[in-house]
Amino acid sequence: MLSELWLRVKALLRRREFDQELEDEVAFHLAMREEKRRSGGDPGSGGAASREFGNPAVVRERCREMRSFILLETLWQDVRYGARVLRRSPVFAAIAIATLALGIGANTAIFSLTYQVLLRLLPVPHPEELVILRSPGPKNGRVSSDGDDAASFSYPLYKAIRERSGQVFTGVLARQTVPLSVSGLGNTERGEGELVSGNYFEVLGVWPALGRIFGPQDETSPGANPVVVLSYGYWKRHFGNDPSVLNKEINVNGTLLTVVGVSQLGFSGVEVGEQPDMFIPITMKPQIQPNSDPLEGRKNHWAAVLARLKPGLSRSNAEAALQAIFRPILEEDLPLEELSPRKKEQFLARKLLLQDGSHGRQIVQQDTRGPLIMLSAMVGLVLIIACANLAGLLIARGEARQREIAVRLSLGASRRRVLRLLLTEGFLLAMCGAAAGLVIAPLLLRAMLKAIPKSAGLSDLRADLNLNLLLFAVGLSLLSIFLFALFPALRLLRVSVQGPLKDQSAAASAGTSAAALRKWLIVMQVIFTTVLLAAAGLFTRSLINLRDVRLGLNPDHLVEFSIAPELNRYTPVQEVQLLERLRHDISGLPGVRSVSAAEVPVMAGDSMSGNISAEGYTPAENENTDTGKNFVGPNYFSTMNIPLLAGREFRESDTETSPKVAIINQKLAERYFAGRNPVGQRMMFGSSNTKKPDIEIVGVVANSKHADPRETVTPFAYVPYAQDPELGHVTFYVRTSQDPASAANTLRAAVAAVDSAIPVYGVMTMDERRDDTIFTERFMALLCMIMGILAAVLAALGLYGVMAYIVARRTREIGIRMALGATRGGVAWLVLGEVVRMTAIGLLVGLGCAVLVGRAIASQLFEVSGANPLVLAITACLLCAVALLAGGLPARRAAGVEPTIALRYE
Repeated sequence: MLSELWLRVKALLRRREFDQELEDEVAFHLAMREEKRRSGGDPGSGGAASREFGNPAVVRERCREMRSFILLETLWQDVRYGARVLRRSPVFAAIAIATLALGIGANTAIFSLTYQVLLRLLPVPHPEELVILRSPGPKNGRVSSDGDDAASFSYPLYKAIRERSGQVFTGVLARQTVPLSVSGLGNTERGEGELVSGNYFEVLGVWPALGRIFGPQDETSPGANPVVVLSYGYWKRHFGNDPSVLNKEINVNGTLLTVVGVSQLGFSGVEVGEQPDMFIPITMKPQIQPNSDPLEGRKNHWAAVLARLKPGLSRSNAEAALQAIFRPILEEDLPLEELSPRKKEQFLARKLLLQDGSHGRQIVQQDTRGPLIMLSAMVGLVLIIACANLAGLLIARGEARQREIAVRLSLGASRRRVLRLLLTEGFLLAMCGAAAGLVIAPLLLRAMLKAIPKSAGLSDLRADLNLNLLLFAVGLSLLSIFLFALFPALRLLRVSVQGPLKDQSAAASAGTSAAALRKWLIVMQVIFTTVLLAAAGLFTRSLINLRDVRLGLNPDHLVEFSIAPELNRYTPVQEVQLLERLRHDISGLPGVRSVSAAEVPVMAGDSMSGNISAEGYTPAENENTDTGKNFVGPNYFSTMNIPLLAGREFRESDTETSPKVAIINQKLAERYFAGRNPVGQRMMFGSSNTKKPDIEIVGVVANSKHADPRETVTPFAYVPYAQDPELGHVTFYVRTSQDPASAANTLRAAVAAVDSAIPVYGVMTMDERRDDTIFTERFMALLCMIMGILAAVLAALGLYGVMAYIVARRTREIGIRMALGATRGGVAWLVLGEVVRMTAIGLLVGLGCAVLVGRAIASQLFEVSGANPLVLAITACLLCAVALLAGGLPARRAAGVEPTIALRYE
C-alpha cells in the first residue's frame, strides 16, 4: 500500500501538478499510516521504510529531491525536442540564427568599442578613488594642454598642492605625454613616453613586472635622474621579455637612460587611447624636451595632475577642504603674475575642482562620446527590428502549431509545461544566435579598429573577447528571448483547446488577430528602419559637405612628412640649417614641383595661438584678440596653393638675425587694418603699454582652414620658422607632378642622407590627412548605412513573410472573389493595399521620429539640418521601393490563384 502511494506521488510530480498542499497531504496520510501500524491496524507495513515515510519532514525532502530530478529530466527532454523541431525547419532556423547573429554580433562589437573607450576602468586598485585636478580661470604665461587648459598646472604649483593636501589625498601625481626618439636598439625610431612624478606608480598602485618602479629618490633635481621604466608591451616587442634588459642604457632624445624596471602587464598609462612605451622621471624634462621652458617655471602650465582620495572621503567634501589650501598657494604666486586689478581678483577666485578619474583622463572621449552613444542606440534598433521580425515568424509558426498545442493541452499537459517547451525552442535559437554572434563580433570589431587611423588616438584598443563581452552577449540573448519568443508563446497558449481540434476553417478565423499583430510588428520595423536610414542619410550628407568644403588650399598631389630634430639634440639654429638643407635637397628630386615646411601641421587638429597688438588699432575692453599663428618656411603659400593677395612671400633672407616679418590672412587684415593697406604696418604677439609692435607685415594671403575642415575662418598670422626661438619639430609639404603616394621611400631616403638618426613619421598625402580629420563622419556614415541596409533587408523579409502568410490564409477567400468576378488586378491591389497601408503608417511615424533624432544629433553634423528635406525624401522613396518589392511577389501570387483550385483549398 505504501509503495502504491509513493508511485502516485511520482506520477503527480511528472505531471507538474505537485505543490506544497500536496506535500502536506502526503505527509498526513503517511503519518496516519504509521499510527495505524503502531496500533496493530496494518501489521504488514512496518520496517525502516515505514518509519522514514512516517516523518513529514523526510517526505517533503524526498519530494523536493524528486521534483528537482524530474525538472532536469523534462528540461533535457524539452531541449532534445526543440532541437528536433528546429532540425525539421532548417530554413526557418537558419534565417532566425543568422538574423540574431548579425544583431547580437553588431551590438557586441559596438558595445566592446564603447566599453573600451567610455566605460573601461583604469586597471589599478580602487580606481573609484582617483580624481583629476582642474583649476579653471585666468593663467598668465604659457599653457600646454591636450584639450583642457584648466587641467594644466605648473610644476611648482603641483608640488605645493602635493605637500599641503595630506589630509585630503593619499597621494598626488603629475604626468605629461612626450614624443621620443629612441636609438641604441639597432635603429632610430619614434616612440611615445610619459614624464611622471616619482610617486606616479605608488599613487596608482601599479607594481613592476621586472625590476623596480620609481620612488621619491627618482624625483630630486633637474637632470639628476637618468632612469627609465619600460612599459610591458614595449619590453615584449623590443626585448622579447628578456630579463637582462635591466641596467641597460637606451638613448632617448639624445640622453642615455638606464632601464630600472618594467611596468606590470595590462597597464598603459592613465589616458585612454594612449600607449606609452616608457616612463621617465619628470625631473628629466630639460633633457627630454631640451627647448622647453624651465622645469621650475611658475608661468609654464603643462603638467596634468591626478590624485587618490583618502578612503571614505567624497569628492564634494574633498573640494571644500582643498579651497582653504589652494587660495594661500595662489596668493604666493600672485606677485609673479602681471595682472590688472580685475584679473587679480579672478586669479584669486580660482578653485580647485575634482573630476572623476576612475576611467582615466577623458581626452579622446570628448569627440567620441556622442558618436559612440548614437551608434549604440542605432545598433540596438537593429536588434529590436530583428527580434520583431523573428516574433512575426514565430507567430506564423504558432498558427500552424495550434493543433499540436491543443492536442498537448487536451492530453493533460499544463500550460506552464507547454510554455516552457516553446521557450526552450526560443532559448536554443537565441543561444545559437549568440554563439554565432560571438564569432562575428571580433571580426566586426577588428574591421572597425583597422579602419581607425593612428591619428585618432585609439592605439590601445583590442579586438579580443573578454568577460564583459561574454556577459553582454548572454544578456542580449536573454533579451532576445523575451522580445521574440516569450510574447508569441504566451499568445499561443491563450488558444482554446476545442477550436483547433475541429476543422481548419476555425483555425483560419482564429488567425485573424495573429495576422493583425504581425502587421503591427511590420509597422514597427518600418518606423525603426526609417529612423536608421534617415540617420545614415544625414551623416552621409554631412560627410559630403566636409569633403566638398573649401579649404583655401589645394590638397591635390601634396604629400607631407614630419621630423622632430629637437629630440636628437638639435638647437633651433641647427634645426633651421637642417631644414634649409632638406628643403633644397628635396626640391631637386625628380617630380618635385615645390617644397616647404610648417611647425604646426595643417588639417591635423593642432593649433597655436596668442594675443596680438596691431599698430593703429585699439581693442575694446575685454575684446578677445586671440589669433592663430604658424611658423612656416619660404615658398609655403605657393606650395600649398594659398593665393597671395598683396605683398610677398617669405624669403630665405628672412632669418633669425633679419628684421621680424609676418604674413597675415584676409580675415586679420579686415579686422585690424580696415580701410588701410596692411602691408608695411606693424604688429606684435602679446600686449604691452611700453613696447611697440616690432613685426612688419610683408604680405596678405587668402583665408584658409588650418586645424580641420569644420573650423570657421579666424584671424591668422604666419611667421618665418627661422624666427622661432623654440623651433623643435616641423612638417614638410611636397607638391609633386607624380603620384604622391609613391614618394614616401624617396623622402625617407632624402632625410636619411642628411641625418639617419632622425626618425621620419606621419608620411601621407594631404587627401589622406583630410580623410583622417573627418574620420568620425566617415565612420558614422559607413556604419549607419550598413545598419540601415540591414534594417531595410529585415523589414523587407518581414513584410514579405506577412503578406505571403496572409495570401496563403486567404486563398479560399481570393478564389471566391475571383469566381464572383474580381479581376486579377483587383486581387493584386487587395494585397498591395495592405502593403501600402502598413508602409504609409510606418513612414509617417518614422519620419516624425527621424526629425526628432536629427535634431538630437545636429551637433554631430556639418552644415546639414536634422530635418533635411532631401534626406527624408530619399529615405521615404527607398522604403517605398523596398515595400513594393517585398509585397509585389505575394500580390503576384494572389493574382495568379485559380478559382477552381482555391475553392477546393483546405
